[in-house]
Amino acid sequence: MQVFPFTYLCHAHRVWAKYHTYTIQAILLLFTLAMASSVHATTFVVNKTGPITTITAAISAAKSSDTILVSKGVYRERITIAKPLVLRGKDRPVIDGVQQGTVVRVKSDNVTIDNFQIINSDRSSLREYCGIHVENAKHVTLENNRLRSNQFSIMLQNCTDISILNNDVESDIYAMQVMGNAIHCWKCERLCIQDNKVGHNRDGIYLEFVYNSDISRNYVSGCERYGLHFMFSHYNKYHHNHFVGSKAGVAVMYTHDVEMYNNIFEESRGGASYGLLLKEIQRGYIHHNDFKSNTVGILMDGGVELNVRHNLFHHNGWGMRVVASSTNDTITRNNFIGNTFDVSTNGSFNSNDFDHNYWDKNEGYDLNKDGISDVPYHMLSLFSTLTERNQTLLLFFRSFLMTLMEQSEKLLPSITPDNYVDHTPSIKPFEV
Repeated sequence: MQVFPFTYLCHAHRVWAKYHTYTIQAILLLFTLAMASSVHATTFVVNKTGPITTITAAISAAKSSDTILVSKGVYRERITIAKPLVLRGKDRPVIDGVQQGTVVRVKSDNVTIDNFQIINSDRSSLREYCGIHVENAKHVTLENNRLRSNQFSIMLQNCTDISILNNDVESDIYAMQVMGNAIHCWKCERLCIQDNKVGHNRDGIYLEFVYNSDISRNYVSGCERYGLHFMFSHYNKYHHNHFVGSKAGVAVMYTHDVEMYNNIFEESRGGASYGLLLKEIQRGYIHHNDFKSNTVGILMDGGVELNVRHNLFHHNGWGMRVVASSTNDTITRNNFIGNTFDVSTNGSFNSNDFDHNYWDKNEGYDLNKDGISDVPYHMLSLFSTLTERNQTLLLFFRSFLMTLMEQSEKLLPSITPDNYVDHTPSIKPFEV
């Protein structure tokens, strides 16, 4: 049996005791720091009766991670937050910028602004003034705020991991040269824009160079241009939003890998109005949306490898207008009901797949009862094809000339491009 020298055993015991002591000291140090952090996190109360009567004074006195609780009242000041803080309103106090510049600036990570009314930014045709401006920041939350009379209501620039939640945003500015967007985001990543109510602005939600973000459950109405407008913004999801009554609808431009589902696009009417404009889009997935009462449900201009399925197009002027530059797209299992024209195009060549949709104008039959029409359906009408080349022909809509064209098509279907055809049209509408 091997016997260890006594001095060796003593040395090992001293090493173990020393290590054990260091471990305990490290644990105690961490506990002390945690307790100190919780102890020193302070809440400052701002109240018109004092002792702190302005938000600016409270921000100046506060340290990182402190909370500032602002009581009800009107605070005519412009504030800048340059440290991690929680700024929370009680009974929605008003921060009034009195048209002297941007009302609230955020220049720090880990900031929360909750339950305020923020009004009266300056407005200019040369500079961009905001209700809330967040720049070069991470982990900022803007929630439960009401913004009115601001040029740009919320602006994010070069931000990451920002949450914009449950805000009510609208502007009374109608002069187009100084009208801004409700929620304007530039060069951002991982945004969460949810449950906001957006009224009159230039664009409701505008995104440029925005990636990996989720825009959902927003209600956007009455914008002077687009309810939602995004460019060069990839790998984003837009779902369960309701866009209604904006003059130009929704525009998706120069983007790839976008998913749009369970949205409602309605009542965008005018000569240049669309439920959804798809301009130079690659690998988009557009499904389970409702397009209703728009001049055009979807205008597809330069769409490549788009998957458009399980959507409802009803009571639009045009269900879809497909520009000839759109290729390799799949349009399937959609319902086209009550549209003036279901599909139109400005070209004669078609490389897209339109099979297996429901068309309420289809008069085909199903003798074998498999749910598929026994004859293909040609979705282009001669009148819609001609109006793509000359819009003035719409003056003859519902005229004897149009009726004559429709009858001619039934006798001579080869008049219209024969490659725009659904080879397996459904007899019954799909559940979408």
